[in-house]
Amino acid sequence: MNDPEKILHGFLEISVSGDQLERFLNLCHARAVSLERIRYLSEKNITTRISINDFRKLLPIHRKTRVRIHILKKRGLPFLLLRIQKRKCFTAGFLLCVVLLLWLSGHIWNIHIDGNVKNSTPQLLEFLDQQGITHGIRKNQVNCTRIADLLRKNYPDITFVSARVQGTRLLLTIQEENLTEGIRQTKSPCNLISNLDGKIVNMVIRNGTPLVKTGDICKQGDILVSGEVPILNDSQEVVRVEYVPADADIYVRHQIAYYQEVPLSYEKKVQSGTSKTSWYFRVGDFVFGADTGKKSRYITSTEEIPWKLTENFVLPFSLGKITRTPYKIQSTVYTKEQAQKKAVQQLRIYEQKLLNKGIRIADSRLSVTFDSTNCTVQGTLTVDEKSGKKQNIEFSQES
Repeated sequence: MNDPEKILHGFLEISVSGDQLERFLNLCHARAVSLERIRYLSEKNITTRISINDFRKLLPIHRKTRVRIHILKKRGLPFLLLRIQKRKCFTAGFLLCVVLLLWLSGHIWNIHIDGNVKNSTPQLLEFLDQQGITHGIRKNQVNCTRIADLLRKNYPDITFVSARVQGTRLLLTIQEENLTEGIRQTKSPCNLISNLDGKIVNMVIRNGTPLVKTGDICKQGDILVSGEVPILNDSQEVVRVEYVPADADIYVRHQIAYYQEVPLSYEKKVQSGTSKTSWYFRVGDFVFGADTGKKSRYITSTEEIPWKLTENFVLPFSLGKITRTPYKIQSTVYTKEQAQKKAVQQLRIYEQKLLNKGIRIADSRLSVTFDSTNCTVQGTLTVDEKSGKKQNIEFSQES
């Protein structure tokens, strides 16, 4: 009886009692009156479920059997609508909510940009705002093709834009030009010269004639790979020379100096009171409730929860929580162990920067010294760094 069709038409839970209960059941069966979930409370009393239409057929059966019929529960849409009609405020509120949701669903309440690295999201949103593409714009006013053309035209480094409307969200997927660092590859003949002093530890030659080998010592300006490639015949005689752009990965081991001071005295923020939490309500660009601005001598953290019916049906409402913790500035002095730990942390950060540049660390020789004000770490790092700078080949003009 809980299937959607019966809930739509409505049904009743009734109690039937009397001396002719068995005759009542037989007559219901003979006249196709459907009774479901019949439960015997006693020999002369049962409870059952019946549809509204079948309940109307019970009048002649009731007259013949003289059983007592009581309605226990009313279930289904017809009874729900009857109760709603008696509550005018609820009905008006429900209709107003439906109208509001229909209106909200016809606007864009969230612009999401993905794939941008060089161009920040606030910068792109500001540009779209100048073009009339703002939060709250009607969906039928959004031209995805025009938005993609505007972004590509005004930002030359954007090579691809995909714009689409999904629910109440405008989704923009961007691809930016991949600008490689360093010297661009050239097809003109050139040599590869060293820009470091040190020992060659690894070589991978892709083009040109190597003039050094692994283990050799090189200095700045030395030619590592020549762009002159001799062409030999079967007798190993040079028949001609071709000029190519030299290309190779050559790593040179050399030493770099490291020096870092960590002051023993420093200032830190210390909590000076209990944290206070306040709430605010945001409707579009308007904020009601707590002051969202930052205050001096307070550590402020903000958490905002947007309201959305589904993943893509984002409403222009959000509930926010602001937590402010008072603090005071306190002068503190590191112990030797703390200062040394801080110095090691800064060394690890420096080493990570070298690794991000492709510089591998082979060895380190560092010393730690203390005076009245600083912890000083100094010494040398032995590193393997890629060497090579292109130098065009100059041809002498024959008279």
